[in-house]
Amino acid sequence: MKKKENAAKTFLRQYLSLCGRIDALQRAISAAEERAMNTGVILREVKVLSSPAEHDPMAADICTAVDACEMLISEKQKAENALQKILDAIRSVTDERQRQILTMRYINGDGFVEICEAMHYEKTTIFVLHGRALVEINKWLFNHPD
Repeated sequence: MKKKENAAKTFLRQYLSLCGRIDALQRAISAAEERAMNTGVILREVKVLSSPAEHDPMAADICTAVDACEMLISEKQKAENALQKILDAIRSVTDERQRQILTMRYINGDGFVEICEAMHYEKTTIFVLHGRALVEINKWLFNHPD
């Protein structure tokens, strides 16, 4: 039988992937802005008619780029909010050593060996402190369900 994943670990592990997502979204936003700004020629006034012959493809392309940019900015904001939630949860842990372990493990991506060496603790001590920190994060998640 497979052991159920700790909710706190699942929550905290999102940090690094969210950072990558935010970077990718920012690149996509920059590309969409570049597309919108570099259309090349002066826009004509767009006439709203039902005839396809009156359609201005350049204006449509700019509108598409602007719409894409707005959608990407919205997605980036959601990812940044999720990132902030993780940081808030870590800050809520009262024990400084536990916060340091969570930061090193989930924000910096360090392994337990590196954490042991940096903090000058035995592996078992790090595991105990890590476990207690996860309990605190689970309590925080329970109190902040959104």
